[in-house]
Amino acid sequence: MRRVGLVLLAAFLALGLASHVQAQAETVDRAGAMRDPGEILGGARHSQAKVERYARSMGSTQYIMRTIPIYYKLAPQRNIAPDVLVAQAMVETGYGRYGGDSRPWNMAGIKKGGIVGDEPRDFERPATAYAGVRMHVNHMAAYTGNKPIGKPHDRFYDARAAQRERGYWIRNIGQLGGGIWATDTTYDDKIRHILYGMSRS
Repeated sequence: MRRVGLVLLAAFLALGLASHVQAQAETVDRAGAMRDPGEILGGARHSQAKVERYARSMGSTQYIMRTIPIYYKLAPQRNIAPDVLVAQAMVETGYGRYGGDSRPWNMAGIKKGGIVGDEPRDFERPATAYAGVRMHVNHMAAYTGNKPIGKPHDRFYDARAAQRERGYWIRNIGQLGGGIWATDTTYDDKIRHILYGMSRS
């Protein structure tokens, strides 16, 4: 009889823990729902678990999978939506496959300070996943008028100066294309497509 009671108690506790985890994920989704889907600043619309599910479903490499928890830790420190940065990293790296000139752990094709070329040597090459995510968060902080986390990469200052000269801070992914962050005029559509996929995971 005691064994049955222990089994029932264990099952009850496991069910309670699962419900708590699910409730936390739903809370993140509800809290983020207050942010417009295209807004860069604010909380995540999608939980870390949901973003990881989407990433796995798209065959993302370790370069994406290892960075997702780091985005969810660092981006909120600057009021930047972590799911937006993960979506941008997926666009920039081809889900972590790195088909262009940029190399791991550069999550957003960030060049060295003062460089205008497109050779592999022109891009930053962070040594770790943490350094790569921090650089990406800081780079977006440069465009959104936020302070960097720690000492930023040199390109931070170039991006901050260019955005100040434009006379406004970036607030929406629709403002990233057309030569601001990327020359691709469909850049924001690609990020939105991934965010939509996350919402359905």
